Amino acid sequence: MKWPRKSWRLSQLPGHYPVTLVRAANRDVILIERFDREKTPNGWTRRSMVSALTIFELDDMMARYASYEDLAEIIRHRFDNPQASLEELFARLTFNILCGNTDDHARNHAAFWDGHRLQLTPAYDLCPQGRTGNEASQAMRILGDRNQSQLTLCLEACEKFNLRKAEALSIVAKQISGIRHYWKEVCDEVELSDADRQLLYQRQFLNPYSLEGIEHHFKAHD
Repeated sequence: MKWPRKSWRLSQLPGHYPVTLVRAANRDVILIERFDREKTPNGWTRRSMVSALTIFELDDMMARYASYEDLAEIIRHRFDNPQASLEELFARLTFNILCGNTDDHARNHAAFWDGHRLQLTPAYDLCPQGRTGNEASQAMRILGDRNQSQLTLCLEACEKFNLRKAEALSIVAKQISGIRHYWKEVCDEVELSDADRQLLYQRQFLNPYSLEGIEHHFKAHD
C-alpha cells in the first residue's frame, strides 16, 4: 500500500469524521473513521444506535411509507437539540438531491440512543445513483406522498423542519455554490477521468430536474 494521496481532516466539523484516500492493489480505497465504534477501557464497543426504520416502528415491507416529514416530527419531540437536528436533516435531504443520491431509505438514516434521548448520527451511504433520464425520486417521502427529487419540493416542506424559506434557501445556495466551486478541485484530487466527470456533472450532481424552478425562489428573496 502506498502512502495516502489525500487526507481530508474533517473531525473539527460537527458530525464529520476523518477521510483518507489510499491506493491499494491498483485500486482507490476510501478509509473513513467509523462513528459507530468507540474505545473503552475494556476494548472497542459498538455505540448504541437505531435506524430511522426502527424509530418509525416499520418493517422492511412498510419502508415505503417512511418520510422526512415524519422523521422531522419525531426529532422535534424526542431528539437532543432538535432545531440543529432539523436543520441538519433538511441539509442532508437537499444534498441527497443535489448529488443524485436517491438511496436515502430509512435504513440509511440513524440516531444514537443513550437510553433517554436520540441524536442524529453522521450522514452515511451517500452515493450518486445512476439514472436513465432526468426525473428521479427519493426513497423516502418528502411532503405528503410526494418524493420527487426537486429542491422546490424541499422548500415547500421547509416549515416541517422549523425553517423559514429564506433559511432553507440559504442552505441550498451554500450547497450549490460549494459543489460548483470545489468540483474541479475534488475531481483533480481523486484523479477522476474526463469521461467520469461528464457522467456525473449535471446528471447526478446538479441535475437540471433537481434545480427546476429554484431560480424563481432565489429571485423572489433578493
